[in-house]
Amino acid sequence: MSSSARYSVRNGTRKANGLMMLKHSNSSLAAVLCLALLAAACGSDDSTPTAPTPAVTLTGNWAGMFNGALIQGDGQAMLTQTGTEVTGEWSAPMPQPLILLGAPDIDLFGPAEGTVNGTSATITMRFNEAFVSYFGSADCGLEAEVTFNETTLEGSWMNNEHCQPPAVDSGTLSFMRQ
Repeated sequence: MSSSARYSVRNGTRKANGLMMLKHSNSSLAAVLCLALLAAACGSDDSTPTAPTPAVTLTGNWAGMFNGALIQGDGQAMLTQTGTEVTGEWSAPMPQPLILLGAPDIDLFGPAEGTVNGTSATITMRFNEAFVSYFGSADCGLEAEVTFNETTLEGSWMNNEHCQPPAVDSGTLSFMRQ
């Protein structure tokens, strides 16, 4: 030791050049180590981490019922969701009263497109060009407001302003994921 360092011991403390230093013993080191291990054990989580739940999307094949004054019966939709956009195709039975008024005797069908916000969506289901001469516009279609989850797609619809009479109709739809 250098001769300039002065030490004095009084009441279990050591003083070196005016600084106080604690005297360490094996028992106090062991106590600190035990407390650190205990704290680490209490803070650990032995549960297995779970994977995040994937977001529910409209992507898939859906089948169910249209229930309107004119459009009634089995319907289908094949949809693809990319981000907040949804596209696809849909179909429903041609209403018998419209067939009697000159509509083609084939199922209604056409492209579907819309936007998704969480588990709600606004979807326009346009009629295929085969129906343009009857409904008066390529933009004629059904405007649907729907909610969905992993298994169901439900909502209300009405024909849009581009359809000419006698295609005035509204109703509900209830589909299940296939």
